[in-house]
Amino acid sequence: MINPKQKYKKLYENMPLSNYDIISEIDFVIEMLTGLSSSDILLGKEISPSDDEKIYSVLYERTKTKRPIQQIIGKAYFAGEKYFVDENTLIPRPETEFLVDFCKKQFPQDKNLNILDIGTGTGCIAVELAKFFFNSKITAVDICQATLDTASKNAIYHCVSDRIDFLKSDVFSNVKGVFDLIVSNPPYIPYSMKIQQDVYDFEPHAALFADNDGLFFYEKIIVQAKKFLKNNSCVAFEVGFNQGHDVYTLFEKNGYVNISFTQDCDSINRVVSAYLQ
Repeated sequence: MINPKQKYKKLYENMPLSNYDIISEIDFVIEMLTGLSSSDILLGKEISPSDDEKIYSVLYERTKTKRPIQQIIGKAYFAGEKYFVDENTLIPRPETEFLVDFCKKQFPQDKNLNILDIGTGTGCIAVELAKFFFNSKITAVDICQATLDTASKNAIYHCVSDRIDFLKSDVFSNVKGVFDLIVSNPPYIPYSMKIQQDVYDFEPHAALFADNDGLFFYEKIIVQAKKFLKNNSCVAFEVGFNQGHDVYTLFEKNGYVNISFTQDCDSINRVVSAYLQ
């Protein structure tokens, strides 16, 4: 089959995406459904007729319904690894990888940590931290049981389910114990903000939007976390592109110290962290 991508690209004629994004989606579908990389295609490896039919069907649904390609396939990449996703989970974003990378740098890898992941979603943060901190125990909470079921499936897939406890909880409502690290990528988009249409239409609003200009969960976690933190323990958040200084102020107002920013590749303050002594 010659230039199979050209046929697939024609499906995107009415999609408001850049050529780069279109090719990225096509490559993602091909790799997920066939295991063939973009390099494999360039080197002349052919897609079988049966796989071609599957790829075309997925891309047709994507372009006709505008449903995110990850939801159609049921998988997404995070930190270079595959994760199950569905309509109950936020699709993992590359920005969240900066939060995971920050956490990995805060403690020795072999330390016996007690970690709490609030709003776990797919479980990608909890799973990646469990894989890295191999002596640690993680509690991962979410308010939605269906979301927790998907997160648990991901923990099993990545062979760390024995070290992650998934718990239905509205932030700290059902949490017990104290922690060395509390990490969260909470809902942080203000209700007034216009977002990409396919995100708005298909991803769970409970995982996207928050009151108080998107700051509701940051303040709630910062205030309540003090009862659940050990001495010299850390709280780390992913934040929206313009929320870093507001979250910094919330930490400062509540007596946290060593407050810091970690920037993403676009020099945006993407992670805000602090310690409680």
